Amino acid sequence: MTSHKPQHWHKWISQAEFWYNRNYHTSLKMSLFKVLYGYDPPQLTFELISQSKIEIVDQMLKKIQLMAKVLKENLMKAQNRMKVNADRKRTEREFNIGDWVFLKLQPYRQTSIALRRSLKLASKYYGPY
Repeated sequence: MTSHKPQHWHKWISQAEFWYNRNYHTSLKMSLFKVLYGYDPPQLTFELISQSKIEIVDQMLKKIQLMAKVLKENLMKAQNRMKVNADRKRTEREFNIGDWVFLKLQPYRQTSIALRRSLKLASKYYGPY
């Protein structure tokens, strides 16, 4: 959005904030809009908006449509970058029946396997199994 015209970033900030607040957040399992107001934000359908008789309204609608297009493109690019970075760290592993493996558990789940006085000092891996 602002990389094309960096000196005009302040004109886009309110619209970017609106889009951020109405998007679904995985940690919250809902949008920030819903957290704040208690209901889902209204759906904006840019395709259904036709030309207005007022020129300034047409200009604003075109800017909003352009911003929505740029946001979608930027989100797709960011999503692809994150996938590429995540895939770099992943390796394909094959296990056969009878192979010994270590089990890595999250700290809050380790208490179910073995009681530890200090989770910070507890070993991260259990096994071999």
